[in-house]
Amino acid sequence: MPSQNYTKTLKNKFFIKRNDTLPSLEVVVIDRGCLGNRMPFNLSGITACTFTMTNDCGDMKIMAKTAQIVSYSGGTIAYNWDEEDTNEDGIFYGEFQLLFSSGARMSIPQIGNISIEIGKDVNPF
Repeated sequence: MPSQNYTKTLKNKFFIKRNDTLPSLEVVVIDRGCLGNRMPFNLSGITACTFTMTNDCGDMKIMAKTAQIVSYSGGTIAYNWDEEDTNEDGIFYGEFQLLFSSGARMSIPQIGNISIEIGKDVNPF
C-alpha cells in the first residue's frame, strides 16, 4: 500500500480526482554529474519554492503558492493541494519555481511542464 505522499506521476503526468487533496504532487529534481551520472539535485541553496498551475486555456488556477522542500540532499520538492486547487476537473499544466539565495531562479521541469489531470469523481461533494 503506498504512503499518503505516494507520487502518481508518469513522465511529467500527474493524476488526481476532483476535490481530492491527496496525494501531494512530489518531484525529485535530477542533476547530471560527470560522465552523465544522474543524481538528486542539492537544494541547500534554495530559499523558497513555489508552484503555479494553469488550465488548458492558459488561465491561472494556482499562482506561485508555497511548495515544500521535502529533502534538500535528495532533491525532493512537493506541493500539497488545497481544496480550491482541485475543485474542477480537466487538464492543467504546472511547474515549480526554485528561488536561490543568490537571487537566481530555476523552473522545474526545465523543459515543458507537468501535465495534471483532475478527473471527474462520482461523489458530488
